[in-house]
Amino acid sequence: MKVKSILLFMCFCLCATVTPTHAHNIIFCGETIPVNNDFVANRLMGVIKKQIPNVNLPALRKRAQLYFPYVQSQLRKHGIPEDFKYLPIVESGFAVLTSRVGARGFWQIMPGTAKDLGLVISGTVDERDDIVKSTTAACRLLAQYYNSIQKTHNVSSWVLTAAAYNFGIGNIFKAIKSQGKDYFSMNLNPETAVYVYKIIAVKELFEYPELYMKSFGYNVFANAGPGPAKGDANDDEETGFGDLEVVVSTQNKEAEAPKSTYVAAHIKGKYKNFKDGDLIALELDDDLVVQGGFTRKGSIIKGAGWIIDGKVYVDLGYGHEVTLFDSNAEKGLYVESLRKDQPVLLKNEIYDDQSQWKK
Repeated sequence: MKVKSILLFMCFCLCATVTPTHAHNIIFCGETIPVNNDFVANRLMGVIKKQIPNVNLPALRKRAQLYFPYVQSQLRKHGIPEDFKYLPIVESGFAVLTSRVGARGFWQIMPGTAKDLGLVISGTVDERDDIVKSTTAACRLLAQYYNSIQKTHNVSSWVLTAAAYNFGIGNIFKAIKSQGKDYFSMNLNPETAVYVYKIIAVKELFEYPELYMKSFGYNVFANAGPGPAKGDANDDEETGFGDLEVVVSTQNKEAEAPKSTYVAAHIKGKYKNFKDGDLIALELDDDLVVQGGFTRKGSIIKGAGWIIDGKVYVDLGYGHEVTLFDSNAEKGLYVESLRKDQPVLLKNEIYDDQSQWKK
């Protein structure tokens, strides 16, 4: 079977009272990723497979949760989309590392660039290892790159900005001049060619892990399972998944940024012995309106649940458009909260134009 895309159109047919089949968009920093293109879809799927062992590492997930709040606050302060909080995971795993070419710290900043940004590097001090100072420097650099690309080439693209962070702004300028403004159609060096895909893959696995369980056939985030063994942080081999077949939507929207609303619902049924892949039934307390669909208050919807980091995440069949949160608006439900009439929230992403991302 040919790999098409797990990323734009997921068919969900698990005998639910309501069985939605909805297109959904992969969004990075307000830009829609063109996964209707087979090449893009196949490459992103391959990168997601390779990132699973890294994202599964408990130490990495612990460090990420520790640093995310501060990094997000600084990204907001500098007018940079919060999706860039995943860049340090790709660069360093939020660990103090030095690359073979001399890049160092959480953001893997080169020595010359660090000094240009005001960071101190001496025999006793290297401020690239300081999460506060290095994050400020990285934010300044990202903002400079974004503005330079916008001013020089008249394109507002955080995707190209991310590529420039890896490749250098001068090299990206040359690529734009010779190949156009679409990163996903550029012929770049092997590292930069997959760099943005890696950031998107990490985002997907952190934010929407439940969407990948059904097609992988088991819980890839479980401590043990029938699938491939987890690798270490430096494992760059294929993870052994077979071909996946999913349908690709022909929809290819212009870049959008999501707005969110919450729809109230509650749990139906009993789940005392819940295990991975079991269906969870929800009754809507409000109408649920999505792109191309409408489900009335009182309807029952069902989805397969998967235990990830001690919580149950549920694929309701709407892809990225509708996700399940607890009554405190936190994603995932603790197993002990899976009881009849327990209130929950459905986060409903409504896509609008990307103007809020423009500086």
